[in-house]
Amino acid sequence: MKRSILIQLAVLLLLILFTNLIHTESPGNYDEILGQAGGLKVDLTGDVKIFNSSPTDETPRRGGTLIKAESAEPENLNYYTSTSAAAKRFLDYIYEPLVNYDYTTWEYDRPILAKSFEISEDQKTYTFHLHENITWHDGKPLTSEDVLFSLKAIMNPYVDDAPLRAYYRNVVEARTPDKYTFIIRTSDTYFLNLEFMGGFAILPKHQWDPDGMLDRFGIEDLKNPQVFTNESDIKEWADTFNTNPLNRPAGMDAEKLIGSGAYKFHRWITGEYMMMVRNKNYWNTEKPHIPGFAEAAGYLDTIIVKSISDATAMLTALKAGDVDFLPRMRAIQYFEQTNTPDFLQKFQKVTFVVPAYSYVGWNNDRPYFRDKRVRQAMTMLIDRDAYNKYIGYDLGIPTIGPFYPFSPQYNDTIPRWPYDPERAVELLDEAGWTDHDGDGIRDKDGVPFKFIFSVSAGSRGSKLLALMMKEDLQKIGIVVGIRQLEWSVYVENLRDRQFDCVMLLWIGGLQSDPYQIWHSENIGNRGSNYIGFRDAEADSLIMAARYEMNAAKRDSMYRRFQEILHEEQPYTFMFYQRDPGAYDRAFKDVKWIPIRPGYNNVSWWRSSNEAQVGMAP
Repeated sequence: MKRSILIQLAVLLLLILFTNLIHTESPGNYDEILGQAGGLKVDLTGDVKIFNSSPTDETPRRGGTLIKAESAEPENLNYYTSTSAAAKRFLDYIYEPLVNYDYTTWEYDRPILAKSFEISEDQKTYTFHLHENITWHDGKPLTSEDVLFSLKAIMNPYVDDAPLRAYYRNVVEARTPDKYTFIIRTSDTYFLNLEFMGGFAILPKHQWDPDGMLDRFGIEDLKNPQVFTNESDIKEWADTFNTNPLNRPAGMDAEKLIGSGAYKFHRWITGEYMMMVRNKNYWNTEKPHIPGFAEAAGYLDTIIVKSISDATAMLTALKAGDVDFLPRMRAIQYFEQTNTPDFLQKFQKVTFVVPAYSYVGWNNDRPYFRDKRVRQAMTMLIDRDAYNKYIGYDLGIPTIGPFYPFSPQYNDTIPRWPYDPERAVELLDEAGWTDHDGDGIRDKDGVPFKFIFSVSAGSRGSKLLALMMKEDLQKIGIVVGIRQLEWSVYVENLRDRQFDCVMLLWIGGLQSDPYQIWHSENIGNRGSNYIGFRDAEADSLIMAARYEMNAAKRDSMYRRFQEILHEEQPYTFMFYQRDPGAYDRAFKDVKWIPIRPGYNNVSWWRSSNEAQVGMAP
């Protein structure tokens, strides 16, 4: 009982806070207050491909520790099965792909583990030639057998990686003519083929399949139900992979993940921090690890990622010197709580954009969200601009669809749905959701319009939006319940489609393929079409666009696809976010890039040997 009263009081205080915010003056013009906040606005458009927020004439030095904060701890550290962006941000320093983005051109064609590659004239066969001096962190050589094994792991039908595996459906063959050549063939063209055929992280076969259980199976076997349903080794290996202790190498004595990258996994203390250390024997010593970034891997000896779920505690840790870098802080912290001369002297503040958008997702299979008129009404009942203005300090970049607003894929001719409660009520009435029994709650076919807004425990923004909707919708006869869940439970509910309404963020690329999230084939079976969007024309456009190699024709298809989404409103699209962050000015060559997470710590180095508060490896 006491706990219930405390929760109600907490909700009441948040409502009062939100009401007060709405009745205060607007934070004003973003560019104007950005300057007042003492920060730098990073815009990577036009000819600006990389932005250095701390240029210096000093000679870079090795050594030192960077401690950065993450609000959520990964559910696991398996590169293929983890759904956590925090996991990918950590593991990208440990594992490497064959090719990756070239940050100087924004093209996905920069060789990494591959020293070169060729694409056949019909654009269906990809041949990668590996460097011959690559070693894993344990000193063993990395060969094409590791690449083939990694692809088999992704394509194993029993591995819990359905969203990733969907991108490899067109692979028909993969082989290794020799130790340093990997050839992969697809059944058809696909505009992102190079990104996926060469962009998956390579795992060490000797760590993940030491007994060679997958050796006797080819790619064709993993795609053939007559084979994989009768060969128990395929499922047994996948079950082991899904539950391997390496997925959670937590504790002082856990087996360490082995990669080939510039940093080595060192330790994961659950609920506290993850640590990686510089790979002093990194194989790539002949040329920059990332052009324009750092020579011969990284400069920092240690990178520590602290788990701090509370935003206030994060900022306190930064000010106290327990953390050096907050990649993302609350807008109110950036604009109002960090403007003292002492803070601005010690820390550099920045705002930066990556291809990631927020949305409110409606489970289209719930009775109250099956009708597009209801979904349209829900969008028009959310005052997105007020939310952005009073909660987000105008950091959000409005969007009408899932494509990066600064890319040619985005349809900028579609007007946003307005905030229009009166029209929304008319649509609800037209859809048959009226108060038939006089109890003050809209209903249809005996079903009251009551739904649960599920929010992640670490997301302040979704909590405030849920409270805002609860308050506004009850005025028109809709009851909103709020359920706060820990991230791991939240993810499981999403995968199993056990929710009414959620608010989330999708992180994409500079170019996007909507298949994973929007095609009806990815409803259920733990696919990413969580909300159950189904539309025959949309499915057809998604598939046709995937295999259209003419960019102009493909973009035309995507613009039509966005028109369908706009009409159907399976999501209420919120904003592409300009993220506010801050870091200690002791770090130099802090460079910002246009893809997630917006930065790469390989370039960072510490300008002096001053004492640090941290943890020894």
